[in-house]
Amino acid sequence: MRGWGEPGGAATPWAGLRPMTPDGLPVIGRLAPLSNVHVASGHGMLGLTPAPATAEIVAEVIAHHRVPDIAETLSPRRFARW
Repeated sequence: MRGWGEPGGAATPWAGLRPMTPDGLPVIGRLAPLSNVHVASGHGMLGLTPAPATAEIVAEVIAHHRVPDIAETLSPRRFARW
């Protein structure tokens, strides 16, 4: 078989809610207390628009163990209750 094959048929329309945080800001950063779990979610209505900036933040945290200043504002720790 060559190529992509036959189309699977018409797509079914779908609509739904996008993940949103209580303060409207995305959640980007390490998910404490786990050192190997990072989250990048809650972009709400912006969808994929902030993907490049989010990727830069996550890459900086994972690869260089440095947290950019903006990432402090977006950290999951802001929802911690301790």
